[in-house]
Amino acid sequence: MKRQWKVILGFILVLIIVIFAVLNNQEVPVNFGFTKIFSPLILIIIGSAIIGALVIFLTSSATMFQQKRQVKQLQKQIEDFETSNEEKLAEDKAIYQREKENEVAALKADYERLLSEKDNYIQQLTGETTAKSDPTNPPLDYYD
Repeated sequence: MKRQWKVILGFILVLIIVIFAVLNNQEVPVNFGFTKIFSPLILIIIGSAIIGALVIFLTSSATMFQQKRQVKQLQKQIEDFETSNEEKLAEDKAIYQREKENEVAALKADYERLLSEKDNYIQQLTGETTAKSDPTNPPLDYYD
């Protein structure tokens, strides 16, 4: 909708320039400093409008080109940051997982050591001297 208003406004301005040029069709002198020419005012007005439009187009296109280049550069930076963040997140996740696995392994080892100490203590209290590998007297199962 915004673009349509710009097009409509552009057509209205062109129409005003054309009407103004048709109303002013007498010959006028144009001085370029080194020469003087006589031309119909309609050609001078339309020529000036075209030159003005070209100047605006060239200045705005140069600015737009710079902005597009800057946008591409910033998008590339964003992609680089996202990629590096994903890699860093994966590394941190792997480190955290290894730390937790090490903690679990240490806790299991400590638990097994405590179980064997309790088994030895129970054997000492009961006076049993049988080995754990004796199939007739299996050790207590604490995992149930």
